[in-house]
Amino acid sequence: MAAASYRGFTLQTVNGSTDVWQVKIKSHVLSGNLAAVKKSIDWWCETASLIDPKEFESIGHKKTAASSGSPAQEKFGNYVLKNDTGEPNAWYCMFNGKLIKGSKLAIQKHIESYIIALKKAQARKQ
Repeated sequence: MAAASYRGFTLQTVNGSTDVWQVKIKSHVLSGNLAAVKKSIDWWCETASLIDPKEFESIGHKKTAASSGSPAQEKFGNYVLKNDTGEPNAWYCMFNGKLIKGSKLAIQKHIESYIIALKKAQARKQ
């Protein structure tokens, strides 16, 4: 079983294959390709929210065909999510002065968790 370290977390291969990696964050075990697991760790370190590596699975895989998607834009709350390439994990959004990138679902979850935390903080003040 191969092991590696990334941002303080120990990554291990599953069943001796170098295609599937796993990491334990808190009590959750996340597994997927190496790039997707690292992206999940990045999300955890930056937002304290867990995103399954399956959300990032296309990262690290070679494209077999040309992108058939087209540019898209969607409003979510007070934020505009954009995708210039049509790829599933190529969404981005300016969020509180920072650029966040990833799948549309992951970005939406991040925004929702921020809004929930903000509402809880406001409720505590009252």
